[in-house]
Amino acid sequence: MDKKNIEQLKLKIHQQVDQLQDETILQMLQEATEAYTSPNTKDILDELTPEQILRLQQSIQQADNGETITNEEVMAKAKEWLSK
Repeated sequence: MDKKNIEQLKLKIHQQVDQLQDETILQMLQEATEAYTSPNTKDILDELTPEQILRLQQSIQQADNGETITNEEVMAKAKEWLSK
């Protein structure tokens, strides 16, 4: 990517961030950018237990097998559970 494209991308990202009003999303962005720019940051996988790693691998396998549901389905189920 050349310098002009990088600058255009930065500008677009800045504009999008400036429009955000959700504190949670802004915190998530801050944490993500900090993780990518800090050379001493640990990989989150290094902090997982063996059981968590196994569950993550199983989830990846399920997704690879097409065993997924849409976000809309998740939201509908959550709304149903919360209304009980």
